[in-house]
Order: sequence, then structure tokens, then C-alpha cells
Amino acid sequence: MNREALITGAGGFVGRFLRRRLAERGWTVRCCDVRVPEGEPGWFACDVSDSSNVDALTAWCGEKISHVFHLAAMTFVPETGRNPHRAFDVNLQGTVLLTDAVRRRFPSARFVFIGSAEVYGPPQSLPMDERHPINPANPYAISKAAADLYCGYLHAAGLLDVVRVRPFNHSGPGQSDSFVLSSFARQIARIEAGKEEPVLRVGNLAARRDFSHVLDVVRAYEAVALEGAGGEVYNVCSGVSVSIREALEALLGMAAVPIRVEQDAGRMRPVDVPELWGTHAKLTERTGWSPEISFADLLGDLLEYWRRGERA
Repeated sequence: MNREALITGAGGFVGRFLRRRLAERGWTVRCCDVRVPEGEPGWFACDVSDSSNVDALTAWCGEKISHVFHLAAMTFVPETGRNPHRAFDVNLQGTVLLTDAVRRRFPSARFVFIGSAEVYGPPQSLPMDERHPINPANPYAISKAAADLYCGYLHAAGLLDVVRVRPFNHSGPGQSDSFVLSSFARQIARIEAGKEEPVLRVGNLAARRDFSHVLDVVRAYEAVALEGAGGEVYNVCSGVSVSIREALEALLGMAAVPIRVEQDAGRMRPVDVPELWGTHAKLTERTGWSPEISFADLLGDLLEYWRRGERA
């Protein structure tokens, strides 16, 4: 089977791991992002919310694309709250423009829509499966839910081969310190390096989330692209709920120096779902995928990444 992928958002945290995995497994990979590496082949600069950019991107790809992995999005929830207009431009309009261009340029391609478990909103039952009602609770989740439903419509109408994934929280080396686990790890690394006072500032520690390692997540994306049933939705998750407090305590246990914890009102979300965790039973049954990397190893990888950065 010819495997030629276009990855949008390929310069982002998850995109970097996905393009590396696909390339190592023999895929031909074309990459796009708003900012691209200078002088590196196989990249195209594209803002997916701009129709002329998207048309130019698909023309640049040629005619051989077999799979599109659509990762490009605004993903930081507080930022989408501050700028909902831009969130809808990128997350919803960008998806509409890209799917339209893909339909015209590569009509037989499979479109892998990277959604979010945030679309489920406050849980009506736990663990959440793919039949859980959609009830998004913030601008990020609303924009992703609308794009998710639009992709479902495209497949149901016979317009595009779409498969959708709804990842729960995921992290790993290279994630922005805007996200909670990476923020904790970076603060600890800076404290250990003597660059900050021994105080770690935190938001809501009571929230419980389902965390996966990014390497497990990109394995799932490839599995869904190759083996997922068209039109279906698949959760990508660990199937385990962990509180932010538990994660913090584990990281503090790895720290080389004593650290005090202080709550920071600026890190609190105006609306925060108390607990989210899911089941990956449907994905596992279809593809055989299951998580391989433990939460402890995820935290260790994050902390070591930031330690290397602070030593540089």
C-alpha cells in the first residue's frame, strides 16, 4: 500500500513525534505549519484558516497523498478563551477549508481528524466512551466539537473517507510549559539549576485527568489511519484517572532539592471539568493498540527533558 501522508501542524508538539514515527516506518511525509524550518525540504508554510494558503498547500502536495493527519489547531484552552474568534477560525474554519481542498485534490485519501476528549464536557458517566454525549464547556472544546461533527457529516454523506480520534490529555518531552505537567517539570528543573527560588506555583490540583505519553498517542494515530473503520470515532487514552495533585507529588518526589508549593490564581481556569477519563476499548478491539508507557515514565521523560534544557 502506498503511504504518503500530509501532516498539518507538523511543527507542533505532537506533530514532531508523528512525522518522526511515520518516516521511520517507511511513509513519505509532507509537512505544513504556520512557521516552517528554514531550508528543510518537505515543508510548506500554511495558515489553515486562509483558503488561498490551503489551496496552495494541496497543490504543492501533488496527487499522491493517501492520508491526511489534521493536527493544526489552537490547543491551549485559556488562549482560546481569550481569543475565541481565532480559535474558531483555526479549529473549525481551518478544518472546513482543508477537507474541501482534500476532497478536490485527493478524493480517495483518508482524512484523520485529531479532535479532543474535551468535546464530551462534564462527564455524565465514567469512564467516557465514544457514545458519551457531546457537551463542550469552553471555546476550545466547542470549536473542536463543531469540526468533529462536520467531519462526521462528510463521511456520512459519502464526501470523504474520515476517521476521527478524541485524545484525552497527553504529554511528553518538548511540550510547551503552558500545559500543566510540563509546567511543573520545567519549574522543578529551573529550581534545581538555581534559576528560580524553591517555590512551585500551581493552579487547581483537585482536577483528575487521563494522561498518555505522546509516543503512545502517535502510535494510535497511525493505527487508526491504517486500520480504523471509516466514519468511526476512537478515544485515545490511558484508561486511568490521575489527579493533578498526584502528578505533582510524583514529580516532587523526583526533584533533587526541597520545593515549596504555592497556589497561583492566574493558573486557575474559569470553568474546569472536575474529572475526565476514558476507555480505549473500541480502539483496542479494532486495531490492537494499547498504552505501553507508564505515567511514571511520562513524568520522568518530561523532567529529564527540562533538566537538559536548563543545563544547556
